[in-house]
Amino acid sequence: MSSEFEADGPQSDEELDYPLRIVLVTDEPKSKESEMEEILVDTISSFKLMHAFFDAFDEAVAIPNEGHIKYEVGSDGLVVIIVDDTKLKDSVVKFVEEYDSKLKEKEEKEERREEEELQSKKKKSKSNA
Repeated sequence: MSSEFEADGPQSDEELDYPLRIVLVTDEPKSKESEMEEILVDTISSFKLMHAFFDAFDEAVAIPNEGHIKYEVGSDGLVVIIVDDTKLKDSVVKFVEEYDSKLKEKEEKEERREEEELQSKKKKSKSNA
Protein backbone atom coordinates (compact mmCIF):
# COMPACT_ATOMS: atom_id res chain seq x y z
CA MET A 1 0.00 0.00 0.00
CA SER A 2 1.37 3.45 -0.90
CA SER A 3 1.83 6.18 1.65
CA GLU A 4 0.96 9.82 1.09
CA PHE A 5 4.44 10.42 -0.34
CA GLU A 6 4.80 7.35 -2.55
CA ALA A 7 3.29 6.40 -5.87
CA ASP A 8 3.82 3.73 -8.44
CA GLY A 9 4.54 4.53 -12.04
CA PRO A 10 6.50 3.27 -14.99
CA GLN A 11 9.68 5.02 -13.83
CA SER A 12 8.99 5.08 -10.10
CA ASP A 13 12.50 4.42 -8.85
CA GLU A 14 14.32 6.57 -11.38
CA GLU A 15 15.73 9.89 -10.29
CA LEU A 16 14.71 13.12 -11.99
CA ASP A 17 17.46 14.89 -13.91
CA TYR A 18 17.04 17.78 -11.45
CA PRO A 19 14.93 18.33 -8.32
CA LEU A 20 11.36 19.47 -8.99
CA ARG A 21 11.23 23.09 -10.13
CA ILE A 22 7.91 24.86 -10.56
CA VAL A 23 7.38 27.93 -12.70
CA LEU A 24 4.09 29.40 -11.50
CA VAL A 25 2.47 31.85 -13.91
CA THR A 26 -0.47 34.04 -12.93
CA ASP A 27 -2.28 34.97 -16.13
CA GLU A 28 -5.22 37.09 -15.01
CA PRO A 29 -7.62 37.91 -17.86
CA LYS A 30 -8.07 41.49 -16.51
CA SER A 31 -4.34 42.19 -16.41
CA LYS A 32 -2.19 42.93 -19.45
CA GLU A 33 0.89 41.35 -17.87
CA SER A 34 1.48 37.94 -16.35
CA GLU A 35 3.30 37.36 -13.07
CA MET A 36 5.84 34.57 -12.82
CA GLU A 37 7.30 32.92 -9.73
CA GLU A 38 9.78 30.05 -9.46
CA ILE A 39 9.63 27.49 -6.66
CA LEU A 40 12.36 24.89 -6.11
CA VAL A 41 11.19 21.73 -4.35
CA ASP A 42 14.48 19.96 -3.70
CA THR A 43 12.85 17.23 -1.60
CA ILE A 44 11.23 15.82 -4.75
CA SER A 45 13.98 14.23 -6.81
CA SER A 46 12.46 10.99 -8.10
CA PHE A 47 9.56 10.05 -10.34
CA LYS A 48 8.00 8.21 -7.42
CA LEU A 49 7.92 11.33 -5.25
CA MET A 50 6.80 13.49 -8.19
CA HIS A 51 3.86 11.17 -8.95
CA ALA A 52 2.82 11.25 -5.29
CA PHE A 53 3.09 15.04 -5.22
CA PHE A 54 0.83 15.43 -8.25
CA ASP A 55 -1.70 12.92 -6.94
CA ALA A 56 -2.02 15.09 -3.81
CA PHE A 57 -1.86 18.34 -5.82
CA ASP A 58 -4.64 17.21 -8.17
CA GLU A 59 -6.88 16.22 -5.28
CA ALA A 60 -6.31 19.34 -3.18
CA VAL A 61 -5.84 22.09 -5.78
CA ALA A 62 -6.17 21.20 -9.47
CA ILE A 63 -9.47 19.29 -9.54
CA PRO A 64 -11.39 21.73 -7.29
CA ASN A 65 -10.17 24.58 -9.53
CA GLU A 66 -10.61 22.87 -12.88
CA GLY A 67 -10.85 25.40 -15.69
CA HIS A 68 -8.77 27.93 -13.75
CA ILE A 69 -5.49 26.01 -13.61
CA LYS A 70 -3.33 24.19 -16.15
CA TYR A 71 0.01 22.50 -15.74
CA GLU A 72 2.62 20.69 -17.79
CA VAL A 73 5.14 18.31 -16.24
CA GLY A 74 8.48 17.63 -17.90
CA SER A 75 10.60 14.53 -17.30
CA ASP A 76 13.50 16.79 -16.34
CA GLY A 77 11.71 17.99 -13.19
CA LEU A 78 10.46 21.27 -14.67
CA VAL A 79 6.77 22.01 -14.13
CA VAL A 80 4.86 24.98 -15.52
CA ILE A 81 1.63 25.82 -13.70
CA ILE A 82 -0.66 28.52 -15.09
CA VAL A 83 -3.43 29.96 -12.92
CA ASP A 84 -5.91 32.69 -13.75
CA ASP A 85 -5.97 34.64 -10.48
CA THR A 86 -3.79 35.67 -7.55
CA LYS A 87 -5.90 33.85 -4.96
CA LEU A 88 -5.37 30.54 -6.76
CA LYS A 89 -1.64 31.32 -7.11
CA ASP A 90 -1.50 31.79 -3.33
CA SER A 91 -3.25 28.43 -2.85
CA VAL A 92 -0.71 26.71 -5.10
CA VAL A 93 2.24 28.28 -3.25
CA LYS A 94 0.75 27.33 0.13
CA PHE A 95 0.17 23.73 -0.97
CA VAL A 96 3.70 23.36 -2.36
CA GLU A 97 5.31 24.86 0.74
CA GLU A 98 3.28 22.67 3.12
CA TYR A 99 3.95 19.53 1.08
CA ASP A 100 7.68 20.30 0.95
CA SER A 101 7.72 20.92 4.69
CA LYS A 102 6.01 17.57 5.39
CA LEU A 103 8.54 15.76 3.19
CA LYS A 104 11.44 17.45 5.01
CA GLU A 105 9.96 16.45 8.39
CA LYS A 106 9.60 12.87 7.18
CA GLU A 107 13.22 12.80 5.96
CA GLU A 108 14.46 14.22 9.28
CA LYS A 109 12.52 11.59 11.25
CA GLU A 110 13.98 8.81 9.09
CA GLU A 111 17.50 10.20 9.55
CA ARG A 112 17.02 10.37 13.35
CA ARG A 113 15.66 6.81 13.42
CA GLU A 114 18.60 5.54 11.36
CA GLU A 115 21.05 7.37 13.64
CA GLU A 116 19.37 5.87 16.74
CA GLU A 117 19.56 2.39 15.22
CA LEU A 118 23.24 2.89 14.44
CA GLN A 119 23.94 4.09 17.99
CA SER A 120 22.01 1.12 19.38
CA LYS A 121 24.05 -1.32 17.28
CA LYS A 122 27.30 0.30 18.45
CA LYS A 123 26.25 -0.03 22.10
CA LYS A 124 25.32 -3.69 21.60
CA SER A 125 28.61 -4.50 19.90
CA LYS A 126 30.57 -2.80 22.71
CA SER A 127 28.66 -4.69 25.41
CA ASN A 128 29.21 -8.01 23.59
CA ALA A 129 32.97 -7.42 23.28
